[in-house]
Amino acid sequence: MTFSDVSRLSTLTILIVFLAASFIAQAEEGEWYVSPSIVYTNDDGDRLIDDSVSGGQIQVGKEMGEHLWLEGLFGYHDIDGFPGQEHLELGFNVIGNFLPDSLFSPYVIGGVGYLQADVGTPDFGGSPPADSTANNATATGGLGLKIRFGDSPWSLRTEARLRHTFDSDNSLTDGIFSLGLQYNFGGKPAAAMAAAAEPDTDRGVVAAAPVDSDGDGVANDRDQCPGTPAGVKVDARGCEIVKLKSVYFGFDSAVLLATAKRLLDESAATLRRNPDVQVEIVGYADSRGPESYNMKLSESRAEAVRDHLERAGVESARLTTRGYGESHPGASDMSANGLAQSRRVELRTSSK
Repeated sequence: MTFSDVSRLSTLTILIVFLAASFIAQAEEGEWYVSPSIVYTNDDGDRLIDDSVSGGQIQVGKEMGEHLWLEGLFGYHDIDGFPGQEHLELGFNVIGNFLPDSLFSPYVIGGVGYLQADVGTPDFGGSPPADSTANNATATGGLGLKIRFGDSPWSLRTEARLRHTFDSDNSLTDGIFSLGLQYNFGGKPAAAMAAAAEPDTDRGVVAAAPVDSDGDGVANDRDQCPGTPAGVKVDARGCEIVKLKSVYFGFDSAVLLATAKRLLDESAATLRRNPDVQVEIVGYADSRGPESYNMKLSESRAEAVRDHLERAGVESARLTTRGYGESHPGASDMSANGLAQSRRVELRTSSK
């Protein structure tokens, strides 16, 4: 790599970091993540190199909102062929996530970047082999799927994208297929700060800052729910915003999985803190099997959730169950992911 290549690469890296930092500075909350993966490269035929598992990449980004991620990408590929090539890839991607709260989260990815290709020239028995380097801008687009490992910060991530390299002589389009892990970290809301005291210039005195004993961002004189636990989200009254997660079941089963039990234990703790909240437990099933059987299966799933919440200390009078069988919106039976989405129980909250 020549000094000119290093300079060009450094400039692009600084630009990507600057763009990412500009977006991140505008986000009030979200989760960082890092995702290393191995890569199979299906190269453009004009490159005359082998399609193979040739290297890896690492993506570092931030979840900017419920459906939006921004990330930087660094990849390295050492590919055999005639002649062989080494690829160094940098990119900046925007990701649209369709089902952010699901165990299976499909997404679309698109972005721009830079590809440095070091191409070796084969030795035919004459002069020593020579190398050449191509530096080109790229554009990429494709599809991906993130599969969560329960409530842990780890996920399986797989992606298929096309990378188009712009060249005045011969533009090339490669297929990039990756499989790796994603680890999420951070994303906790910043602790609420008491309002700073400001001088009263007319009287020459300093007004006392409002007191917020539980640190939820709502002053004591307006807080209708004192003693809120640290870290929970509250509304303008200072009361916890109760949002309970759905749980999922295996095929033809009403047995709670370990992941579902952990989620329900968290929901039970939330409900014990909020005794005025009532819960309607709604069960569903996918469309495989007779409709009458699926109706009973959905009811059994709802009852299994109710029984677990009761054992976790939630009063039975606050819980009602209902089964909808296979008749419901919100999931498609056209795919394995759609079927998995159908096998769920939702916890719908209301106040007394």
